[in-house]
Amino acid sequence: MMDFFIAKNHNTPVEPPAPVVEMLTLPFPKQNVLDQEGHKNGIEEVTKELPKIAPKDPTPEPEIFTGFNYLPMELLLKVMKQISVDDRLACGQTCHRWMEAAHYYLPFSQRIVYKFTNVNFTDYEPPIKNFLGAFRIFPRIAIKSCTFYGNSQFWPLFGEHVVELTIKNCLIKDTELLHILENVPNLRQLKIEQCDELFRSWYFEKRNSCCESHFVLPDLLDVSLTNNDFLDELHFNKLMTLAPNIAHLDLSNCFKMIASHRRVAMVEHIMRFINMHQFQLQTLKFNGTLAIDDICLSTLSMIDGLSLETFSMTFCDKIPAAIIDLLRRQPDLNITQDLEWKVGRHPIKAPGFISFLVRQTNLVHLDLTSSLGITDEVMELITTCLPKLKTLKLRRCILVTDEGIMNIVNLEHLEVLDLSNCYRISDHAMYRGVIGRKVKNLKELYLCELPTLSDYSLIQVTLNYEMLQVLDLSNSPNAATDATMQYINYYLVSLKQLNLYCCTKITDSGLTGIDLPVKPMITWDQEETFPLDRLFKLRSLNLIGCYRVSDLSLQNAFKLAELKELHLARCYQISENGISVLSHTARALEFIDISECPLVNDNCIELLTSNLKRLRTLKVNKCPLLTNACLEIIGRNCSYLKFLHVSDCRRLKKPRERLAHLPSLKAVYVEW
Repeated sequence: MMDFFIAKNHNTPVEPPAPVVEMLTLPFPKQNVLDQEGHKNGIEEVTKELPKIAPKDPTPEPEIFTGFNYLPMELLLKVMKQISVDDRLACGQTCHRWMEAAHYYLPFSQRIVYKFTNVNFTDYEPPIKNFLGAFRIFPRIAIKSCTFYGNSQFWPLFGEHVVELTIKNCLIKDTELLHILENVPNLRQLKIEQCDELFRSWYFEKRNSCCESHFVLPDLLDVSLTNNDFLDELHFNKLMTLAPNIAHLDLSNCFKMIASHRRVAMVEHIMRFINMHQFQLQTLKFNGTLAIDDICLSTLSMIDGLSLETFSMTFCDKIPAAIIDLLRRQPDLNITQDLEWKVGRHPIKAPGFISFLVRQTNLVHLDLTSSLGITDEVMELITTCLPKLKTLKLRRCILVTDEGIMNIVNLEHLEVLDLSNCYRISDHAMYRGVIGRKVKNLKELYLCELPTLSDYSLIQVTLNYEMLQVLDLSNSPNAATDATMQYINYYLVSLKQLNLYCCTKITDSGLTGIDLPVKPMITWDQEETFPLDRLFKLRSLNLIGCYRVSDLSLQNAFKLAELKELHLARCYQISENGISVLSHTARALEFIDISECPLVNDNCIELLTSNLKRLRTLKVNKCPLLTNACLEIIGRNCSYLKFLHVSDCRRLKKPRERLAHLPSLKAVYVEW
């Protein structure tokens, strides 16, 4: 059965048509009637009201409906699955049939998030006042930087249908929060982030009826409390009591601004909670959270019922040199149930981090970003003991060298790999340890800030991982060159995101294939080159700081119909000529950054705003040629613009006041 529903079914009974009545003249016999000559003729002309049966109409020919609005619903949905969210919403404005397909198909409606940003959450002011009379439901709500004024009727009206709720950096009281949670009985995901004011003012000494209310959210499985420094044991207990079936817990970047003894006490309390819920927890995230040290990991390793699928932390403890030497000499050592290595007659206690990794053999996603304690020996354990890994993030693990990544190729199910800022990695390790035929499903590869990496490694990446969707080469100038760009343009046709931030060796030749000194492809003695627009699935492109890119690239290599986000800041040679072509060839752009481009003028703004009808964010910081005329152009052409960045544009006067009439504009940034 198709998971699709229509709001109403208008079936009204149809009354049968009334019979047609007509006056007819018929012969009718009559006695005792004489004619003019006195003889009986037996016939009289009389008039009588009789029903007339209408003649049957001929069977009409079957009507043939043509046009896209009469496409079968199955085919229409298949088409809409292939396009982006904004394209689908635009299609929904075509007709009622397309609107139903774009909005009421359940997999589509489940991806819509209603965001409230920088508003007063009260029933007496818009937009909440307007939402109270809405006829639709709001299953996913994100509230950011808002101020709550009392208990809103929004939640009793629509809370039954809310399944995901995010409250970030908001001014909200404990009574208001509990009122919200009490009215969302079907909640599945809750995020309370950067709400230190909430926990500072949440005291349990006051016996408020709302705070003493007893209710649970049986469907709440995912709880995130990231970036909260003043979360204490009572707050944690209260929120966890509401989620008896919790499976995913995120406490990243917490407890930074409190005293060390309070931090340790809080972490110990969390460890006890994990021990109590060991059989149901699947995800633990502690990125950037202090006091998660080797002792805590030893505690986790001794919990037999804990079997995680996702784990992330920042591990900075130093593993003893004796253990590293032992791992180096005897890598096949096994850890016993007592967490000890039997070496001769003397058992050696294993560090908690190593014990934890060896026990969690079902890990699928592992994030060790900024972990200064990760060494080559730990990396060998990861690649040996965690064969199910799909995600491995080692960004800023500066102690990992070539030897540590040699066996990454053994992770056959790997889909996401992040080796950014591991500056000790060279081409030799990349070729032998990362690039291999065993890893066939790699979709995301991050190789930022690796100056030791050359174009040879990147060419091998393009030859082996043709299904890549995300490639990040930021600040890796030696890997991203014109030659490697040609290989990317030819092989990685599935790319959706390409980040070339500050790759200064890239020129117009690499993006367009024009005037290349050496052609990368030769077929039957014919040299071939490939422009950037061969990557027809590209959605995001970052060329910030690629100062050798000019109008030639915009004119010949940017026919990208699906491009949504484009960063061209500090591309000093870009001018009106290139932007004129770009505004006609990349009509789907929603975000464009042309900051610090000295040749950008008011005509460039006219071209962008008049042709890019979906433009949501425009960044023109430090563009000295812009005048007040560009503000008038923006006010006239931009119907959907939300964010405008005009910092350090000295010739613009009072941009906020001049654009105050735009209803869609949320923020104008005039300072860095």
